[in-house]
Amino acid sequence: MTTEELTGWIGCDQCRIAQAMYLVKLVEGELFFCGHHYNASKAGLDKVSYEVIDLNKIEEAAPILETAE
Repeated sequence: MTTEELTGWIGCDQCRIAQAMYLVKLVEGELFFCGHHYNASKAGLDKVSYEVIDLNKIEEAAPILETAE
């Protein structure tokens, strides 16, 4: 999945109404979940998924270190 695909609107695979907040990677594919349906299914998903990606997480830029003069 490319960055361009993740920046657009992606619907929850469970309800298809809410925006997906999590990408759950399974051996046989991927599922997108809104926060509500991810939390409701988390126990089962933890058993069968190998990675869960928070789509709304914003990575902070690395701090700029001072240089010696």
